[in-house]
Amino acid sequence: MGVSVEAGRIIVILTNTLTTIVGLILIVLGLYELASPEVSLYSNAIPLATIIFGIAILLISITGCCGGLAENKPILWAYFIVLLILIVLQIIAAIITLVDTQNLENVLDSWWQVAYNDNPRIIRDIEDKYSCCGFSNVTDRAVPKKSPDACTKSSWFGYDKPCLQVLTSAYKHHQIAIGVWGIILAFIQILALIAAYVLLVNLPTPEQRDRDYRSEHERLIKMGRNVDPDQQQSKPYYTDRGTGVSGGSSGAARDQYGSINP
Repeated sequence: MGVSVEAGRIIVILTNTLTTIVGLILIVLGLYELASPEVSLYSNAIPLATIIFGIAILLISITGCCGGLAENKPILWAYFIVLLILIVLQIIAAIITLVDTQNLENVLDSWWQVAYNDNPRIIRDIEDKYSCCGFSNVTDRAVPKKSPDACTKSSWFGYDKPCLQVLTSAYKHHQIAIGVWGIILAFIQILALIAAYVLLVNLPTPEQRDRDYRSEHERLIKMGRNVDPDQQQSKPYYTDRGTGVSGGSSGAARDQYGSINP
């Protein structure tokens, strides 16, 4: 049991240290995504969700480390349940993301239309970044709006390819980056979940700890009683440096004149 507890505790601490690092990476990744113009096109929800998800992982990982270090069952149970829920939510989010990818062009088209009507600056930033013009073709809701072909003829632009393909590639790139880190995170989380369960099963209850302490206390008392009293008494012993004569409690003693008295 002791080996299982120690091994489980070490694995819980190590895996949660790794998930803490992954959580920080997800936060940085979400902040980076927020600065991308194409993300502003479709929604800030994805990078914001990534940041919130990273913060949640960070807090859960710290809780797991604390529970493993303290070997505290209530903290470990709370960590286990929350982590299990988080893994289930990750699986659901992955499925939804894969389903949305199949309808990506329609989603991007609707987002492009919203940006074209309400915030054309986003479209212009995308056109500048990817050297593209319009959505499905160079005259499809291009910016500037002076004329259908203003984007291609402008001396400031002059781009001759639509933005749909590059937007699709950018979206998939973001999706792959998040997916890779999600897979790595899920693998580590499953290890942490198993280790936490092993630790919870093998950790003694407070009553068991109390019984162990009492048994150890009684054992030490019995050991003290079984020690020979004669072995506990140390006889005084000295050596006269001048004469080399040794003496003890039953030996000879030197008087004040230096002679040895029996």
